[in-house]
Amino acid sequence: MQEVNYILHMENTMVKFENDQRITPWHISLYLSLFQIWNSTHFKKEISIHRDELMKLSKIGSANTYSKCLRQLSEWKYIKYTPSKSRFTASKVHMYRFDSTPDTTCGTSRDTTSDTSPDTTSVHLVRPYTNSIKQKENNNKLYKTKEGEEKKSSPNPSQNKNNESSCKGDLQSPKKKKFVPPELENVKTFFRENKSSYRDAEMFFNHFESNGWKVGGKAAMKNWKAAAKNWIARDEKFQDQNRSPAQQRLHVNQNKDYDIPL
Repeated sequence: MQEVNYILHMENTMVKFENDQRITPWHISLYLSLFQIWNSTHFKKEISIHRDELMKLSKIGSANTYSKCLRQLSEWKYIKYTPSKSRFTASKVHMYRFDSTPDTTCGTSRDTTSDTSPDTTSVHLVRPYTNSIKQKENNNKLYKTKEGEEKKSSPNPSQNKNNESSCKGDLQSPKKKKFVPPELENVKTFFRENKSSYRDAEMFFNHFESNGWKVGGKAAMKNWKAAAKNWIARDEKFQDQNRSPAQQRLHVNQNKDYDIPL
């Protein structure tokens, strides 16, 4: 099989897309994805396709849109789609070649695959695309060490070591602090500092100690002091709602601790 001039192929394909009013952006995206797979296989006669891979590559989120565009590209003679009859066998796609050059003698185009006459014009064939990551080369000069490893040239070698160590430090994720349940005395002290009673502190401690220090009975607690503040706020709001009008007028303190001497 003669090598495909894929630059000319894509130029002619884009011209056909421009003149074809039926083509939508979804058709173009799907065709470019098929071309990338065809290119990675070094332009085999037929390529195997998988729906999930093509939908991810072409950014098509609907399976119905994907199937419709694939069938239409086949009906409009851009590709030849052969669906698989078995769920364990991949479907096949034959990519029609459009890398033809115009013939000035007859005003029509001739296909390079069927032309046996010697070609006097020089055509620059580009090596097929294999991996976009490999094509991204660093423009900095490289030098080889005795061990054969390539490193970036730098006037200060210690600077490279510092940069490498800083990069490693950035990649390391910060360690999460493990929650340690507080002691009852610590809880009582915290409640007293927030103008609450020891009784509420014991209720708070017993409640979360019984359910394994989980918020809502599901999520693990991260900060017991924040939960204690919410507990105190809810308790004060509940007591205000249950006070009688006379108690509200007298401002009776229901949380008075009689353990404290007068």
